[in-house]
Amino acid sequence: MDSKSTKKSIWDNKILWAVISLLASILLWGYVTNSQGDVIEQTFDGVKLEFKGQDALSQKEGFVIANVSNTTVSVRLRATRREIAKLSSGRLLASVDVSKFNFVGNYNQTVSIEFPMGSDSNSIDVLSTTPGSVSFRIDKSSSKTVEIKGQFKGTVADGYAASPMVFDPQTVTINGAEDDIKKVAYALVKVDRSNLDKTIQFDSAYILVDDQGNELSPGSITLDSPTVSVTLPITATKEVPLTVDLVEGGGATPANAVISCTPATITIAGDAETLSGINKISLGTVDLASFASTYEDTYNIVLGNGITNVTGITIANVTVHVIGMDTKKFNVTNLSIINAPSGSNAALVTQSIEVLLRGSSDVLAKIEPNNIRAVVDMSDIGQTEGVFQPSAKIYVDGYTNVGAIGEYKLYVKIN
Repeated sequence: MDSKSTKKSIWDNKILWAVISLLASILLWGYVTNSQGDVIEQTFDGVKLEFKGQDALSQKEGFVIANVSNTTVSVRLRATRREIAKLSSGRLLASVDVSKFNFVGNYNQTVSIEFPMGSDSNSIDVLSTTPGSVSFRIDKSSSKTVEIKGQFKGTVADGYAASPMVFDPQTVTINGAEDDIKKVAYALVKVDRSNLDKTIQFDSAYILVDDQGNELSPGSITLDSPTVSVTLPITATKEVPLTVDLVEGGGATPANAVISCTPATITIAGDAETLSGINKISLGTVDLASFASTYEDTYNIVLGNGITNVTGITIANVTVHVIGMDTKKFNVTNLSIINAPSGSNAALVTQSIEVLLRGSSDVLAKIEPNNIRAVVDMSDIGQTEGVFQPSAKIYVDGYTNVGAIGEYKLYVKIN
């Protein structure tokens, strides 16, 4: 047998490989066992700090913990590698026992470190705790109901406006140390959205602020509800002209009148569909027969339900001018009564009146006093006696586009 055949038979021997594998396993086990028993040091940061006996303190004395100097600590430990492997910052706990305190005041207490179940705490050394002690205040517990306010810092789309936010509930109750509670002025919801073109609704957290609007750290304060329901109404806006409705009379029609309003327009806000049907705001009605050439008055700007006056101006000055027409006075003696009460004797006391007519100058030049009649309708007088002053209607026979200006009354005696 040559040397090559001998080497091949050795490496193909299954028993030999089994022995080698066993020896390797034994060596690895020994290494791991020895290394896990090595003593090492390790620092754990961000270990949560907890106050033991806080609930009992609250129930017994009505106290709360406030002004805590630290909420976490760093711990350096020494233990075997095996024990260290069982630990983490999240499984360790730093604690301070406050169950023995009975008075309001400021305190400073040493921090104790607690290990999770399954740890051999006797074999673990706490080398250092940073900080080694924690300061805090024990204060009286208090509560307070504060208003919720909103702050919109975003933008709306062109032609839209944001209205004040609506909250449900409108207030929240906060609980905590008396010193912390008295600093809170209100709760604030901040909304930062862009290019809004419709009303939005959502649940939101809020912050607590002082009377200067500065955000406060919650400290000892707890909230009855961490969120509130928020509605941010977004409405369409539109600039519309102001005007008045005209009633033709005195020979004039709306075509003969020029309306001037100050302000000329206002901006309104509301539902987009509603605004689409509003092209003007009518302030009132003006009878053209009530004045000769110029009418002036002040009107309140009144809008329908669901419409907001964004401009904020609530009063408008209105002027109406009648153009292209003249006026002329006539002494009228053609006076008459119609529809006098049945069985009564109605007689005119007034024998003549002065009537002011308005129309084009060429028409007015042709009119004679005998073309004008003043007629009193007694239909609404009823069965009665005495002297009355009913209104008279003025007729101009034979002419159009001319009419009387103002109101005319005649004295009538009924017996």
